[in-house]
Amino acid sequence: MKKTPKYLIIATLFSLLFSSCVKDELIEVEEVITTDLGLFVNEVFSTGDPDWIEIYNSNDEGIDMSGFKISDGPVAKYTFPSGTTIAANSYLVYPCNEFGLSSGGEEVYFWDASDNLVDNVSFPALDAGVAYGRTSDGGDTFTTMAPSQGAANSNENSAPFIEASLIEAINDNEVYKYEVIASDASGMRDVKLFIETENNVFFEEMAPLGGGDYQFNIPVMEAGTVAEYYVVATDETGKKSYFPQDAPDTKATFTVADGLAVFTDLALSNENPADGEEVVVTVTVYDNGGIDELRIYYVLNDDIADNKEKITMTDNGDGTYSATIPGQADNTVINYYLRAEDLAGLKSYYPTEEYDSEGNVIGSFDHDVETTWPSVTVAPLEIIEALVINELQGGGDPDYIELYNGTASEMDISGYQLHDSDPTEAYTVPAGTTIAAGGFYVLNCDGDATTLFKISSSGEDITLLDASGALVDQLLKDNWPVDHSALVGRTVDGAVKWVVLDTASKGTSNN
Repeated sequence: MKKTPKYLIIATLFSLLFSSCVKDELIEVEEVITTDLGLFVNEVFSTGDPDWIEIYNSNDEGIDMSGFKISDGPVAKYTFPSGTTIAANSYLVYPCNEFGLSSGGEEVYFWDASDNLVDNVSFPALDAGVAYGRTSDGGDTFTTMAPSQGAANSNENSAPFIEASLIEAINDNEVYKYEVIASDASGMRDVKLFIETENNVFFEEMAPLGGGDYQFNIPVMEAGTVAEYYVVATDETGKKSYFPQDAPDTKATFTVADGLAVFTDLALSNENPADGEEVVVTVTVYDNGGIDELRIYYVLNDDIADNKEKITMTDNGDGTYSATIPGQADNTVINYYLRAEDLAGLKSYYPTEEYDSEGNVIGSFDHDVETTWPSVTVAPLEIIEALVINELQGGGDPDYIELYNGTASEMDISGYQLHDSDPTEAYTVPAGTTIAAGGFYVLNCDGDATTLFKISSSGEDITLLDASGALVDQLLKDNWPVDHSALVGRTVDGAVKWVVLDTASKGTSNN
């Protein structure tokens, strides 16, 4: 057997003299002796549970491994206990419980009981189910291969590794993401999923995600559909593996269940409504079998679930439903939830209600316990006691802007300026202009040179400045409550909240 010569490695990094924050990056080994014991790191598997390292004894007699060490780094992490032996021409497999191996590749070190380096192997990134080992036990050449844990390594071409689970919990309302693992040392050609129903057959290639992972999104099917299926993995040499193992003769099956309706995009017209302000609830609901009825339930303050009010939500015809909760007094807490019933009578909830195997509620939401429901609180309106932009009309004839003096004193607004998104079009309020306390001042926007700019129907930033050019108030284009050609105003005069107005109150109160 060829002996490996003794060699000396001296490593010095001057950068570490100037840094105290770098650890484990400098390995100083004054003398490393590679011994010739006829023991080898023979095979490495880095994608297991656990990973493992195989040691091979090429001698014609057994060896006492007591005190030998192994690691995935230059510092020993596992010491074989006293009494550990490896038989002649045999294998010792260490399951990596004390340390794991990186599937992205790293090095394995193996020392004798005197801390002499026996062997070390640098292995590359490995796909799931693929090992890295010597092409023959104890040989000099390494390659990727099918795992042969505790047995002779071989370069024999084998079928791909495949790992998959049965398709379960598939329903008629959601795409099912089916994932499998497949790999082969020679490389994968493809992984395909076969599905056959009473009315359809397809045999589609699964998408490779990297690292041996493959995925296929099974499209939505009708509840009650029974399907047979199997997976076939083909390597670059044409060898195939199947899941289930006896496929295609024996296929697996699944039945599509009637799934819970899917709620998305729930929106409230206001999450902190004002005194007496209605709350419009809008939600998108999907159910492949069809929705029979959608309801919203609510209670006020500390009232119990048994006293809940219900409102049947209106189908808007585009997949959305809406309902209006009546206005309530300041500081009222509105607790609510939604319930959808499909045409088969299956009920589902927003928020989602979760159950154990016996049907008991285990999630954070329970439709019978009002304290678990989402809520909104009616909050007193915040009023700005200052000069503000109070109401405006875009796309009118003419457009107009109304200012409101929310202070307790008359205000001189001589020299104040209003402009839209173009500051060069600023309008200056004439000298001697005043607004009484609690009063209004309206400016028509007809676009003439002596009067105010027109408000674009596509939206504008409306800005009010005082005579010194300081910002007084502003309604930005993105903060308009709806389409920019609508009539909008503050909920009540000087309130922070803007709303769409049903009728103009030009020069008079919005309240």
